[in-house]
Amino acid sequence: MRGFAATMMGRMIWRCGLGALLAAVVAGVAWLYGIWAGAFLELRATGEYCSGGPLDFPATTWSWLPLSHECLYADGTTQELVPAGVNLVVDGCLMVVLACGLAAWRVRAASAGSRPSPSPGVSPGR
Repeated sequence: MRGFAATMMGRMIWRCGLGALLAAVVAGVAWLYGIWAGAFLELRATGEYCSGGPLDFPATTWSWLPLSHECLYADGTTQELVPAGVNLVVDGCLMVVLACGLAAWRVRAASAGSRPSPSPGVSPGR
């Protein structure tokens, strides 16, 4: 029975690791899509992709996490260039990575706590 439980715990840790890796890849792809779609890499003049009116100074503001690139107009309005779903996907995937890491840690801690202690007078590891 002990072999079956160890196998199941090993599979659980492997699945958590695979889920965390997959979620991290999806978060990275979504973040890179946000960089591309949010006009971070534009070589054109700011007035060409922020065409809602006269621009304020500074014309844009940005941040990396949460991913944001805003056009600032003279009348006080703003326009977000990064699609709204990008930050939702990135945040959700990072939560999955955290949950998978915690689940793997708990399974590993539970498997370490269930090991039998050595007999008196026997040194552990021998």
